[in-house]
Amino acid sequence: MPTPTPPRRGDERARPLRGRTIAITEARRSEELSTLIEKLGGVPRAVPSLREVPVRDRVPAIAALEQICAGTVAVVVFFTGVGTRALLELAAERGRDDALRRALATALVVARGPKPVRVLREHGLRIDVVPAAPTSAGLVEALGAHDLRGRVVAVQLAGEEPRTLLEALRDAGATVLPIALYEWAMPEDDGDMHGLVEDLIAGKIDVIAFTSSPQIAHLAAVAERHGRGAALTAALASRTIVAVVGPVCAATARAHGVTPRIEAPVGTMGALIHGIAAYLEGEARSAVRP
Repeated sequence: MPTPTPPRRGDERARPLRGRTIAITEARRSEELSTLIEKLGGVPRAVPSLREVPVRDRVPAIAALEQICAGTVAVVVFFTGVGTRALLELAAERGRDDALRRALATALVVARGPKPVRVLREHGLRIDVVPAAPTSAGLVEALGAHDLRGRVVAVQLAGEEPRTLLEALRDAGATVLPIALYEWAMPEDDGDMHGLVEDLIAGKIDVIAFTSSPQIAHLAAVAERHGRGAALTAALASRTIVAVVGPVCAATARAHGVTPRIEAPVGTMGALIHGIAAYLEGEARSAVRP
């Protein structure tokens, strides 16, 4: 990705991010988030800290697919476009495409957001529920209108368990059938992440935004690998502003000795960037008060 052009000096104070350097470790939406940061007057530093790889053990996913095809699953929740496509491809690979389509024709089909919606529509599959907000909380609210007691709900996982959603489903009396089709791995080359670690330690990054727990764990692992674990923790705990999406991500940061100063009010990445902007504007207002 080309190095972004910093905002012109005359523009910096007119926009909420005020020329600050914002590091993002998100992989899927790094370009979109970088554009948003630039629009808000910041300088993005995009360093993806994970990559999607197929799960090594596919036996549980195949078993879940067979259970859906058998017609014993009442609700199927598609969480991501990547996972939706992977499940459909697994069915085709195993000669179960028609059986899966028949099962989905009688099940309640739920898509978290536009990406799984797009994949399902490409395959001509009906969608019954799309939440107002493409988050776990949005799914919980949307599924609250349905009686899930005693029903099996299959959930396509998004690289890590959406704990809030799974707990809410169990509390509603559902039996949860998780389907893991891919997992998060470290980048094959950790050079960019090592560079980010060194810049964080040197105080060259104003804010770092984490949108999932593995991003934090992977950055910490790279720092440890290069003998910089303690220095990174000290920088994130004292100098750099740490921003996270959701309570699970916040808990992971605290487990690594870092207390986030910013948590997104809702579980979306865009909300996190706007939360950072609001925080920095608040700091700026406080600085000019007598």
